[in-house]
Amino acid sequence: MSLRSPMQLTLFDGPGASHPEPERPRSPQSPAPAPSPGERRPLPARADTLPRAAELAHRLSTLLKLPIHLTLTDNRATLVSFRRHPNALRLRVHHLFLDAPDEVVRAIAVFVGQGHARARAVLEEYTREQRARVRRTRRPGAPLKARGQCFELRAILERLNTTHFDGRIQADIGWARRPGRKQRKTIRLAIYDERLREIRVHPALDQPHVPAFVVDAVVFHAMLHQLFPEEPGSCPSSHSPGFLERERAFPLLDAALRWQHEHLRSLLRG
Repeated sequence: MSLRSPMQLTLFDGPGASHPEPERPRSPQSPAPAPSPGERRPLPARADTLPRAAELAHRLSTLLKLPIHLTLTDNRATLVSFRRHPNALRLRVHHLFLDAPDEVVRAIAVFVGQGHARARAVLEEYTREQRARVRRTRRPGAPLKARGQCFELRAILERLNTTHFDGRIQADIGWARRPGRKQRKTIRLAIYDERLREIRVHPALDQPHVPAFVVDAVVFHAMLHQLFPEEPGSCPSSHSPGFLERERAFPLLDAALRWQHEHLRSLLRG
């Protein structure tokens, strides 16, 4: 469950959002061996990436006919994002795009310029082909910390699993790492990691003024992502009719969503 800008396209981490304001994301690139358990895929060496990044920026600048300020990232959730400026475009892309084929580079340009559905489909397919090369954000096997100052997430998950899912949800849960102090305008309250079968909840919810039913609703939403896995080619922020119908049946859902929107500023500060 998230509060976010419609200009964001997140990948890998399932549902969600991240920040409200014009910033868009997209997808990755060419084959490589799957990572061994716990292996991290760091950003390539600077000396190796600089000429390749310059070439990618040049290709995109030619297609879009405006200067491109390119930044490489190793972010596993948001693989492409951009922000428009009067005479240029600031573009952040995952390093897996460095050697992207022409079709994918053209798709980035079309998506940035027009948001065309076909271009988006090309990027999402490319992402799925390369997802094994994106680093894990946490070593599998390291225990998640479920006990916070105000809420114990594992107890919440077990209660919801028994009450609403007949014990069918098989997932671990814990508090996500606290993000940096940079100013944000949207917040992803929880994510479900399909590969690790983990739910990570934003620590901004672990505060005394947050009602328990709000945390319940966020965890319930994340649990539904295991019950209703995303279909290939679907938008990570979209939900199937079955998902939405099941979520609407959750007690106090409307009140929880209303509370989130009314207290967005305090959550962003948290």
